[in-house]
Amino acid sequence: MLDQLLSKTEAGRAEIRARALPLSRAARNLLLVLDATKTASDWLGLVAGATPADLDTLIQQGLIAAEGRAAPRPAAAVPPAATPAAAAAPSSAPASGSPLLDRAALYTYLSGQATKLLGPFKGYAFALEVERCDSLAELQALALQLVERVQKAKGEAAAAAVREALGLR
Repeated sequence: MLDQLLSKTEAGRAEIRARALPLSRAARNLLLVLDATKTASDWLGLVAGATPADLDTLIQQGLIAAEGRAAPRPAAAVPPAATPAAAAAPSSAPASGSPLLDRAALYTYLSGQATKLLGPFKGYAFALEVERCDSLAELQALALQLVERVQKAKGEAAAAAVREALGLR
C-alpha cells in the first residue's frame, strides 16, 4: 500500500468541505494534501504525525483510493521547463478563454502542480482553494488565476508552460 499512488475520492473532497467525520488532525492534513503525484509513503513522510493507520482510516472511510497503478520509479529529475513552442508565444496578459481540460484532469493538474509552481506555502494555500471548487467553471477560473500567479512569481516563460499544459491558447 505504501508504494501506491493514492488520490481523493469525491467523498474525500466532500469531507474536506463538510468536515463531518471525526478524523485525527494528521489524517485530515493527509486528506487535504494527498494526490497521485507522490506515493503513500512519500506523503506520510511529508505530513507531520501521519501514520499508516491514518491512511487505512482514510481508505476505509472511502475518502481516498488507489490509482490502480504502481508509482513510477523516478529515472532522472527533469524540471518541467517551458517548451520551445511555449516560449515562442509571449504574452504579457493572461490568456483569455477557459482551459480545455475536463474537471478531473484540471483538478489533478491544479492540485498536483500548485506547490511545484508556487512554492510550499503558496502552493498549499492554492491547493486548499482547489478543494473548495465545486464545479468545472470554478476550477477553470482558478486555473486562470494560477497562470497569473505563476507569471508574477516566475515570469512569462513559466506562465506560457502552464498555459500550454492547461490547453490555453
